[in-house]
Amino acid sequence: MFHLKTVWAIFLCSVILVSPGGVQAQLRLTLPESIQIALRKSKVLTIAQERFKEAEAKRKEVRAGFLPQISNSSTYTRLDIVPYMSLSEFPFSLPPGIPSRIPMGDRDIYSVATSVQQPLFTGFKLSTNYKMAQYFAEAERFNLQKTEAEVIFNVENAYWGVVKAQQFQAVSEQAVRQVEAHVEDLENMYQVGMVAQNDLLRANVQLSNTELMRIKATNAVQMAKTAFCNTLGIALDTDVGLDARLEHKQMLEIPLKRAIQTALRERPELKGMHYNLKAAQKAVSLFSRSRWLPDIVLIGDYNYKKPNRENKKKWYGSWDVTLALQMNIWDWGSTYYQTSQAKHRLRQVEEGFKQLKDGIVLEATQSYLALQEAAQKVAVTQENIVQAQENYRVTEERFKQGMATNTEVLDANTLLTKAKMDHIQALADYSIAQATLEKAMGILDPDLED
Repeated sequence: MFHLKTVWAIFLCSVILVSPGGVQAQLRLTLPESIQIALRKSKVLTIAQERFKEAEAKRKEVRAGFLPQISNSSTYTRLDIVPYMSLSEFPFSLPPGIPSRIPMGDRDIYSVATSVQQPLFTGFKLSTNYKMAQYFAEAERFNLQKTEAEVIFNVENAYWGVVKAQQFQAVSEQAVRQVEAHVEDLENMYQVGMVAQNDLLRANVQLSNTELMRIKATNAVQMAKTAFCNTLGIALDTDVGLDARLEHKQMLEIPLKRAIQTALRERPELKGMHYNLKAAQKAVSLFSRSRWLPDIVLIGDYNYKKPNRENKKKWYGSWDVTLALQMNIWDWGSTYYQTSQAKHRLRQVEEGFKQLKDGIVLEATQSYLALQEAAQKVAVTQENIVQAQENYRVTEERFKQGMATNTEVLDANTLLTKAKMDHIQALADYSIAQATLEKAMGILDPDLED
């Protein structure tokens, strides 16, 4: 025998419980519109966008290292005394009136220097660092795509949660009307002595429980809407109206092998990890080869100073060109240990890459099978509704003819309500399973055809 408590337990398990908010605005949304709002307002997506912009800025910073670097320095120095040449050390006596010190220059010294440095050869350090920066930027770009896919999936999940709650509410209201009609029939029959008072009392208890279920279903709709608004990043008290109903859309039949192949080809996490792997390989090259090669830099300086070379209080200019070579001869194993660290990091990334591939294959397989199962549940629950409706119709007719009891009618009503809720749950599971498979396969716009 089915009871309303069983129906309500199934209902509670399918609705997200969050704190409800007040009603202040009206906003009607389709699923694509909801996704666009979430993509604009998502804080998680904003963080991922900023990480990508940071990686791009780093790439441009490294690229600037290929170009000449121009710097300037200006100094002012005041000496304690004016530089001088001493005549007291001469081996002859100075004539009268000749000072023992002859001033040479000025106490105030000014200098303006401009330097240009152009790397000619850096042991491939610049090119290797630039490649690594490129790979990290690409990895962040795919991480941004991954975050976007997660935001879209969360919106779809919350969207169908609201639609499901609304349809649960409609079923509970229909159940109340059916029980009310039955109670009305019982009251008429009780007046003429055709049923016992206990049957009428039992029906009224059933009506009270059904009305309680409707009240909770109404509240659950608001709870689901609040969770949906939170997912979109809009005010939690926004009253949203969703222009959709749960329905079974025939999925495109594809083999599991193709779903896995699509996932391994399209998943942004895998693409991002691929670039992280390439960056780790470049890091090994940087330490194992580049650190042992010389750096050759061409340096050009122009100086503008006062006093001049003759120690006169005049400005003068001078220039010089330097070709500098520097290389590591011995660093007590520092480069060796840095290379070892890079190799160990590469090994970690390689194993992580393999682990990620296995996880994606598992996720795609589970999502594929879950969609197949959800589709079968939709068909089974649809058939259950047909049978439960016929059972309720026949039982009610038999009751009116005195061939069925009041308890049988109430049980038939409960069975029908449960069948409808099971079907709504199956439809919701199917819609979410579709979104889950699309996410697992790495496709934002589902088009499984070649």
